Amino acid sequence: MIKVSFENFGNIAQGSVNINNITIFTGDNNTGKTYATYAIYSLLDKDFHYKLKEIEPILDILYTEGLYELDLNNFFNENFMQMKSEVEQAFSNSLPFVFSSNENEFDKSKIVFDLDEIKIKERLLSLEYRNNINLGKKDNIVFEAIKEKNTVLLKLMLLKNEIPKDIIKDQLKIILSHFIFNDLFSNSFLLPAERTGLNLFYQELSSKRTAIFHHLRKPEINTGELIKDLIVSSYPQPIADYIDFLNKIYQLKKHNSDFKDLAIEIQKEILKGKYKVEKEGIYFLPYKKDSNKENFNQKISLHLSSSTVKTFFSLVFYLEHLATEGETLIIDEPELNLHPNNQRKIARILAMISNRGVRVIVSTHSDYFVREINNLIILKENFSSKSILMKKYGYSEKMLISDKHINAYLFDKNSIYKMDIDDKEGIIASTFDEVINNLNDSSDEIYYQKEEDLNNAESNTKPSKNY
Repeated sequence: MIKVSFENFGNIAQGSVNINNITIFTGDNNTGKTYATYAIYSLLDKDFHYKLKEIEPILDILYTEGLYELDLNNFFNENFMQMKSEVEQAFSNSLPFVFSSNENEFDKSKIVFDLDEIKIKERLLSLEYRNNINLGKKDNIVFEAIKEKNTVLLKLMLLKNEIPKDIIKDQLKIILSHFIFNDLFSNSFLLPAERTGLNLFYQELSSKRTAIFHHLRKPEINTGELIKDLIVSSYPQPIADYIDFLNKIYQLKKHNSDFKDLAIEIQKEILKGKYKVEKEGIYFLPYKKDSNKENFNQKISLHLSSSTVKTFFSLVFYLEHLATEGETLIIDEPELNLHPNNQRKIARILAMISNRGVRVIVSTHSDYFVREINNLIILKENFSSKSILMKKYGYSEKMLISDKHINAYLFDKNSIYKMDIDDKEGIIASTFDEVINNLNDSSDEIYYQKEEDLNNAESNTKPSKNY
């Protein structure tokens, strides 16, 4: 499990979160939830530059002797804390770029992370690994890294030492990061709260001018990336990445994901139709059986579709074409534009995604969403009436999730508070309960006081009887 700690970060004076299979952020507006999700996305997605000075001695021997056997366990024990510090510092330096802000905006900010060291060591032993670099022909191997299962020895072989050292250094950094920071570095996909508008105007928002600006803000300029990258970016990195994704959907739709069945479920259960991506844009094809047959439109441009259809495009596309086990899906306000019943349905969908190996992080204001998650937690435990209730309310085992696999946090008073969770009640969401109770109290008082005042007024206007 990854723990990320924040200090003097936006409205967050201090606080930390442990990223679980499902991690939920809630709280009032302007309490730092979006700041935290953007930071976690960028940290997990490793889009920043860092150096691993610890590999320099390894390279020297490798270029001298052509062979090096690296004990990964010893390397971890000796260098982990220093490597971790370098990654944290590099990430902190990248914050102005991540948020597209002034250079001194985050001078007082501090973000650090902790990883499960025992789990890392177990992985160092169990993982089987092979990697090589070819030049020209496929069989022209110039560098090879091999690790057998149930050993901590990583064998490095340099077959041609005229290869520039920087190439081998970068490759070795990737390999060691794969072993040591595998839980931290994962492909991440973030759906921002602005996605409805971005889904409509992504083509207009992409330009070479902003792409150049985006790269000039980086600590180091990579000319190849600058030429390749078409996306803008006077936007924060997560927004720029999302626009970039939208401008690639025509090419990305050629891929298929193992999560396609969940995309189909969203389209059937919530949208009542499916999407079609063409070169000129995105379209929605409603199911005829759920439409007005007297005025049926087989193909609707996304900008003419409902707000729910606009909002859900990127999640459906991600599940159908991109999602892979081991990734992290981050959604800001999954309840956006949804009827309360559909907010419950998306909670079930996200639980199924999590149960199949994609970590899910959500920031939500929805009581319906949290209460449905609670139902999934409570039903995970066995009891005599469980199957009857599941059948009655349409639950299946693949939706259920253990309370041990969920963390929830309340952002409040410039801090982050871990919310209590158990298998009997689920998430103890007192923040929602207080608002609901206050609403009920005010509704009752307004109703009864109005009735009392009207009755009194009616009594006062009745003529008195003279005897």
